[in-house]
Amino acid sequence: MTTEMTADDLSNLGLECSEDWVPFPVAGTLDLGYWAKHQAQCLVERYERDGEKGNARLLARDLKRAATDSRGREPLGAFGWYISGHQMVAAVLELDAIHPDATFPEVTLPLITEHMTARDFGDPDVREVRLPLGDAVRIRQNLIEEKKGIFGPRPVIHTLFYAVRPSSTDAAITLLASWTEPVLDEPLEGIVDAIAGTLHL
Repeated sequence: MTTEMTADDLSNLGLECSEDWVPFPVAGTLDLGYWAKHQAQCLVERYERDGEKGNARLLARDLKRAATDSRGREPLGAFGWYISGHQMVAAVLELDAIHPDATFPEVTLPLITEHMTARDFGDPDVREVRLPLGDAVRIRQNLIEEKKGIFGPRPVIHTLFYAVRPSSTDAAITLLASWTEPVLDEPLEGIVDAIAGTLHL
């Protein structure tokens, strides 16, 4: 699927991903409960086509939770990766932009790298890459999430982040994928790398 986003001078910003990635309605006033019920039924039907079973009630609850979480960060676009047969989102992908401001009149890749890297588990894997949209930085790292309760360990969040500087805008385009299951590291890195290559303006 090809998804277009709208924001400021980025009206033609888009990316391409498979139907496994469900677009979240992060902009506007659409009721997320209503949306989640409809989308859950679509997932159940897709799961059936793939020979798997889906629970519409559990999927609707998870869709609403994940979309609400993404909407709170106000990205330009967000997607949830729903693997056939699974009742919870496996990964979340958020598309956004960093614009120049009074503090940082020029958005550069080194500046973004400095602000986006953490060392919760040692040095992150930082690579300078070239995407069709422009020069980019790729950051693969694991982060420790804030505890949601008093008891239990702090969750580990696995992330893959891209920032790309197109020549046609002063903004940097960012793509952030996050997940919690270590077994998904290798497949998701390949999937997100491919999606990053489809970013276009």
